[in-house]
Amino acid sequence: MDYEQGIVLLENAIKGFHGKFKKMYGQMAVRIDDASYLSTGGNKLLAEISSDDFELCDINSGDLGEIFRARKDFNAIIFGCSPDTVSASTAFNSISSSLEDLAVLTGPKLKIVSDSSPESIMNALSDSNVCLIKGAGAIAACSNLRKAVAGIQIVQKACEAENHGRFIGGTVALDPEAATASRKSFREDYVKRNEESHVEFIGFDEEEFALRSQLIEYGKDLIRHDLAYGAWGNLSVKLNDEEMLITPSSMDYFDIKPEDIVRVNINTLEYGDQRVPSSEAPMHAALYKSRSDASAIIHTHSNAISVFAACEKGFALQDPAMKDLIGDILITEPAPSGSDLLAKVVCDAMQDTHACIIPHHGAVFYGPSLDLVFAIAEAVELKARKLLSYDEFDPYADVLDE
Repeated sequence: MDYEQGIVLLENAIKGFHGKFKKMYGQMAVRIDDASYLSTGGNKLLAEISSDDFELCDINSGDLGEIFRARKDFNAIIFGCSPDTVSASTAFNSISSSLEDLAVLTGPKLKIVSDSSPESIMNALSDSNVCLIKGAGAIAACSNLRKAVAGIQIVQKACEAENHGRFIGGTVALDPEAATASRKSFREDYVKRNEESHVEFIGFDEEEFALRSQLIEYGKDLIRHDLAYGAWGNLSVKLNDEEMLITPSSMDYFDIKPEDIVRVNINTLEYGDQRVPSSEAPMHAALYKSRSDASAIIHTHSNAISVFAACEKGFALQDPAMKDLIGDILITEPAPSGSDLLAKVVCDAMQDTHACIIPHHGAVFYGPSLDLVFAIAEAVELKARKLLSYDEFDPYADVLDE
């Protein structure tokens, strides 16, 4: 990679921090080559970093340079500091993974190191991509910047679950063996899906092209509106009585092209010579078969909803208009991601509602169109934030004041 390419990558990474809700300060760095790395330096609001902050550094200098030299598999490092990461790292010595997207990055435990020395950080990242620094914030180190952006935000979300989950009974840890299996599957299978640079054009008419384009734009909006991070979440539309269009597995929403959207048979789940569809395709297909009023489905991993998922809790909607349109937000029975059991428990929970929460995972919404389903997903996330007192006070302010 050359200097100009590094600049572009950092500029794109900054766009991943919207500052819409809770703000995060810190710095980012990307490896240029074996001799240098590009850093944003300082400790600024990540959403407000500009190219004026970029600095080309000798890889033999600085703590970040030491990490880059020692770990050839790390090409991007992000340090993030927020009230939630500081308070959670202060209150605990480690955090059990209660969310699947955290487990795939770190296994059963999110480690918390006592200091920010490169040695401590590298020890914590020996079998993980993320860790917390006691009383300071979080680190994400990955093979590229997009993954590091998603990683630091997933740690933020996990810390929010610990902080705000206290209002609804506290988080429930994933089974350690299940968390370890999720990490192993992610590294050995998930990240390797759809690695081909392109796929053959299978042919579709103007109407289908419009639906594919709509899925791509709403996929990008999942990220822009903080309803998912990285390649998490998925979207689909019902094409006809036999087929659906669904987003591909493990692909960044900003890289997906119309031909990457997968046409899947609702009854057989066959898709032929196309991209690998989302692993949640069985759940989408089952919902289309069980709900005649389902024409679009969105699966999110948003922050406040994830607090409820981590605590294995749902919630009721009190507003009559919202309740009439959506129904209560029920929690499903636990089930493995991508499984037939997950498809069943989601369909069971969706008998009298258009939304449900999957324990340790995220939420599912369905309706007659993508625009309405997206609006429902945003409205439910905002309602969850209000119920969890997101904007009123820091639940660990007493810890920080000591």
